[in-house]
Amino acid sequence: MNQTSSPMLSRVADSLYWMSRYIERAEHTSRLIDVNLKQMLDESPEMSGLRWSRVLSCLRTDPPKEDRTTAAVVTWMMYDLTNPDSIATCVAVARENARQIREALSADFWENINRLHLYVRHVLQDPVQRREPHEFLRRIRIDIHVLHGIEDSTLVRSEGWNFIQAGKAVERAAATTALLAEHTQDFLDMDMGGAADGFLHWVSVLRSCTAFEAYIKTYTAELHPGRVLEFLLLNPQFPRSVSFCLSTLHDCIRGIEVEHGFPRASQAVKLARRLVSLLEFWEIDELMGGDLRTHLSEVESFCGRIHSAIEEAYIFYPSAPSEIREGLR
Repeated sequence: MNQTSSPMLSRVADSLYWMSRYIERAEHTSRLIDVNLKQMLDESPEMSGLRWSRVLSCLRTDPPKEDRTTAAVVTWMMYDLTNPDSIATCVAVARENARQIREALSADFWENINRLHLYVRHVLQDPVQRREPHEFLRRIRIDIHVLHGIEDSTLVRSEGWNFIQAGKAVERAAATTALLAEHTQDFLDMDMGGAADGFLHWVSVLRSCTAFEAYIKTYTAELHPGRVLEFLLLNPQFPRSVSFCLSTLHDCIRGIEVEHGFPRASQAVKLARRLVSLLEFWEIDELMGGDLRTHLSEVESFCGRIHSAIEEAYIFYPSAPSEIREGLR
C-alpha cells in the first residue's frame, strides 16, 4: 500500500477498516442468535420475548417496527437486507468493500469472501434453506473463521494489515462491552444471590463470546458472575476480552503511525493508551461493588471516540467541510 497520505490511501484504508468491522459484526451476530435460539428451547414464550429484546440491545440495533415475534426478529437479524445490521447486509457490505480494494488483498481472501457472499445470496433466494437457521449461522461463523486464517497466512504485516486488525479490534471491544452492559443487573443480582438463571445463564453469556471453554480452563467449571465479568472485560490474554482488543487496537494504530513516519493519529493513540491503562487499574471487586454500568458506558464511549479519531486521521480529508465529513459514514 502506498505509504503517503494520498486519496488512494484514504480510500483503501476506509474499505479495509470497514470490511473488517462488518465481517466481525456478522460473526458476532450469528453467534449471539445461535446461542439464544438454543437457550430459548427451555423457556416460556414470555421469557423468550424478553430474551430477544435483550439480544437487540446487545447488538445496539432497533427492532423491526411491525412484527416483533421471535420468528420475525430472528429473520430480520439474519436475512433482511433492509436492516443495516443484519448478517446478510454485513456480508454484502464487507464483500463490496473487499471488491473495491482487491489489489490490497490476497487472491485467496477475495475468493473466500466472495464465496461467502454467494452462499448468503443463495440462501436468501431459497426458502427451504432458510428453514435451517442453525446451519446458516454455523456456516457464517466457520467461513469467517476461515477468512481470519487466510488473513494471518497470506497478508503482509504492513499498513493494510493494521487497518484490518484495527477494525476487528474496535468492533470486538464495542460488541463485548455492549453485551456486558446489557447483563449488568445480572452480574450484580447473581453476586447478591438474586434471581438470575444461574449456570445456564452464564454459559450462554460466555458462549456468546466463544469464551466458555477458555473460561473453565482459566478458572474452573464453577461459574461465578464476578469471574465471568473479569474474564470478558479484563483478561489480557483472551482474544475477545475488552482488554485484549483495546491493547491490540493501540498496537495497530501505533503500527500505522510508524509506517507513516509522523504522528497523524496521535489522538487515537492517546485515547487507546488511556483506556488500556484505565482497564489495567480496575479491580473486579470494586466494579462489582460500585457503579458497573457507568464504567461500561465509559468504555463504550471511549471506543466510539477512538473510532472517530481513526476516521478523522486516515479516512476523511482534512480539507473537507465538517458537515460533509460527518455525512460520509
